[in-house]
Amino acid sequence: MILRLHVAGMDCADEAALIRRALNRPGITGLNFDLVGRRVDVTYDPSLVPAPAILAAVADTGLVAHTHDAGDVVGDDHHDHHHHHDTAKWWAAASLACFAAGWIIDAAAAETWSEALFGHGSEPGHSHQGPAVVAYALSAVTGLAPMIPRAIASLRYLHLDMHVLVCLSAIGAAAIGQWAEAAAVAFLFAVAHLMEAWSIDRARHAVADLVGHEPGWGEERGHEPAGAERWIEKFAAVYTPVVTFAALAVALGPPLVDGRWETWFYRGLIFLVLGCPCALVISTPVTVVAALTSAARRGVLFKGGAPLERAALASAPTAEALASAGVIVQCRTTATMPLDQVDVVLTCDHPEDLEFLVAHARRAVGVIRQNVTLALVTKAAFLISALLGASPLWLAVLADTGATVAVTLNGLRLLRTSVPAPPCP
Repeated sequence: MILRLHVAGMDCADEAALIRRALNRPGITGLNFDLVGRRVDVTYDPSLVPAPAILAAVADTGLVAHTHDAGDVVGDDHHDHHHHHDTAKWWAAASLACFAAGWIIDAAAAETWSEALFGHGSEPGHSHQGPAVVAYALSAVTGLAPMIPRAIASLRYLHLDMHVLVCLSAIGAAAIGQWAEAAAVAFLFAVAHLMEAWSIDRARHAVADLVGHEPGWGEERGHEPAGAERWIEKFAAVYTPVVTFAALAVALGPPLVDGRWETWFYRGLIFLVLGCPCALVISTPVTVVAALTSAARRGVLFKGGAPLERAALASAPTAEALASAGVIVQCRTTATMPLDQVDVVLTCDHPEDLEFLVAHARRAVGVIRQNVTLALVTKAAFLISALLGASPLWLAVLADTGATVAVTLNGLRLLRTSVPAPPCP
């Protein structure tokens, strides 16, 4: 049987990985994640694991899930989803207020206007006013409060995700006297979560505006994921442990030579906050969903991201060229093959549909490449700058958040098709 769940707060691959570990038990034979829809399709044997046990296992991760029927409206969220994000907003607001109080206290005691605005720089070791330390500590605690239960759950499942890494980074910054940095990391990551949630909601509601309900045939079970999605999933599984190991190497290796333990420890913390590939992981699914949705509005139904990628390789807008690229196209009005053997269905019989199909696929693949490049370049740039001591901890968090939002909005551009759908004959 298949149980479809809607999971509040599942905005990144970290949550998906945590759920995968929690549901790694006898009786569960398959998991299919839809980050854009915040849905998980669980294939299970009810004689071995009942549905309530599945919901309880997800709840143990600190995430809230409820059943989500196939006919539900795309934008139809549960009360728990809204409560989750409303609570997160209040924690972020409290973190900002405490951070502002600490900054004002430090600024009032500063000797110069530049010190009042920018502090003493990113190098560790400078001191704060006593009351400012208290304010910064409260800012860190309130900023981290929503993610601490998730971090504990991740550790219980031996999973190093962004919640664990950010908590460790904030604690590490405080340990070396960088209380303002600890507070900034906590607050900015709280804002990052809200912005990621907003960008995913933007994608979901954009789809709802076009189709008014869950995507149909092209999104059903058995669809082919894009090759880029499979590659990114494998890359992400390796990236986080490698960067975490690199953080330890940066924090422990160079100080053995130059003795600057606090400086290199601080730079290692920046590696930690860059250890989650959220921007990279979300970039392709958002783009594929936007491309499939806009194509469906135009009357062209793709069976997943893989046929979209293959169609982009076609040398011309003809059925023969598409067949050479491995794409089987069939018009609904002249259907002769079962749908499970077809890659693309044309709802209307228009000569220009094939031309649109290829052009749209090429545009989608181009956006996927742009997003992957942006995500990778951002990560690489800040990993290198962290090694050289050229970027503070808070800026790394801000850049990572900005990249996530940027790739989401870039993918959503595909919801706009340049060619209107002609009426069916």
